[in-house]
Amino acid sequence: MSDNTGAAPWREQWGRVMQSIFRILAVLVLFAAADAAPASAQDGSRPLRVVLTGELRSIDPDWTAAALTRYHAFMVYDTLLGLDAEQMIRPQMADSWIESPDHLTYTFTLRDNLKFSDGAPVTSEDVVASWTRWAETDGAGMMINTFLAGLDAVDAKTFRVRLKEPFGQLTYVLAKPMAMPLFIKPARIVKGLPARTQFTDPTGSGPFIMKKDEWVAGSKVVYVKNPGYVPRPEPASGVAGGKHVLVERVEWMAVPDPATQAAALRNGEIDFIETPTLDLVPMLKATKGVHVAALWPTGSEGTMRINWTNPPFDNPIARRAIYNFVSQPDMIQAVLGDPSLGQVCGALLICGSPNGSEYGAELLISKDTEEVRLKRGMEMLKAGGYKGERIVILDPQDQPVMHGATQVLFAAMRKAGVNVDLQTMDWATLISRRAVKGPGPNSWHLFQTMGGPLGPANPVFHVQMSGACDQAWFGWPCDAELERLRAAWIRETDPVKARWLAEDIQLRGAQIVVYIPFGQYLTPSAWRDNLDGLLQVPETVVLWNIRRKG
Repeated sequence: MSDNTGAAPWREQWGRVMQSIFRILAVLVLFAAADAAPASAQDGSRPLRVVLTGELRSIDPDWTAAALTRYHAFMVYDTLLGLDAEQMIRPQMADSWIESPDHLTYTFTLRDNLKFSDGAPVTSEDVVASWTRWAETDGAGMMINTFLAGLDAVDAKTFRVRLKEPFGQLTYVLAKPMAMPLFIKPARIVKGLPARTQFTDPTGSGPFIMKKDEWVAGSKVVYVKNPGYVPRPEPASGVAGGKHVLVERVEWMAVPDPATQAAALRNGEIDFIETPTLDLVPMLKATKGVHVAALWPTGSEGTMRINWTNPPFDNPIARRAIYNFVSQPDMIQAVLGDPSLGQVCGALLICGSPNGSEYGAELLISKDTEEVRLKRGMEMLKAGGYKGERIVILDPQDQPVMHGATQVLFAAMRKAGVNVDLQTMDWATLISRRAVKGPGPNSWHLFQTMGGPLGPANPVFHVQMSGACDQAWFGWPCDAELERLRAAWIRETDPVKARWLAEDIQLRGAQIVVYIPFGQYLTPSAWRDNLDGLLQVPETVVLWNIRRKG
């Protein structure tokens, strides 16, 4: 018995070593098999090999908002409009459009030379069928449906959108790259098919073709250049402009272990890692032949949710008190260890976006000393009805950004004298817990999450900006004035007036504390420095415009 007990730690350690060896061997076998792939030999060039976060499980972008499915869709499909790197709306499959003076009719004309990879031309019928199915599941698409009077194919290259009342964000919705973009699929595949029923045919009109016969779930996804795709004449920018494919073959390689990913990149066995773990970033930065940088300059917004249904945070003074406990510089340092990878920002609609403003966020971004901030925060909490009751903070320990920021928040509140109950759990448990309203045994007061790099820029489509009470996102903010302003913004067709409405939304959101930004966090990617042409794109990874130097 004693022998078995003494051997257990050794066996566990040996087991972990063997698992690591098998994992590395599996990856080496995978790369060796990929090198032997026929497509690699066809043009004499090595395929572009990338490691993305997660696993492709569905190729239907209307069925799921999963990031890998969206990345796949940008490879094989195209969109009517696109956002460039400056977040400006540009034509993509659309050649042009005309908006009627009353803002109720939009007539779009498709550009020439659009065809699917099976040779069939792209027509207005494909657009109408794709739009109809997409609007069943995408939040913005469903919102458009409430304004829609009709969607008509006028002829093969022209379609018309008729509205019951102005919808100032129509073209933005058609250009957005986040959540579920409107990708144009063949009508023969999607017409009449409910969005909750997956399709499995990857035929599209985008810059790449998926080699479905080479797709090995959990191992490798293969794409080749679409020879029939005609890029737009403008330079590539964001997800807009000319999508020139400069490699013959792209392979998404499944390498779950971060250390193995890094080793493969350093050895030149792969070309790109979407999100290396932060602990490996310094080593990769020091590696000759490897470049590390963020591919979107504003980063993702950290967002703190406050439970409006759980006292004392049913009182706006108590909610505003929390601003004093949020030290964004300390949170960024704790999470990233490198201040250059973060940005202090009080904008609900994210700094660096067209709507970004810190109006009303003075308490949050105050440069007062810690002593002053914590004392003021405690005084405001008491003024808001706090009597020393337990404040429950949910802490997702398996999410590095949220966990690190939560630890800083907890320390500040405890130092101020707040009775804080930090409840550590994994993200899956937090997702379950956050649905609990009001006081009770499983109640909560605060948790931290992320708002994405682009979603928060839009005050209506960003789910966390809702003040719709029971219909709002977790925390259930409830404010009729915020909802009135958001409704006015989405109907406003004058961009100057819309910008002023965005300022009003920022101020109102900060006053009522719809949520609290806790900084912006860059997500670095890593790639071989012989790659040229990587684009700055939010919410996705695009692999056109990339070539190897030398």
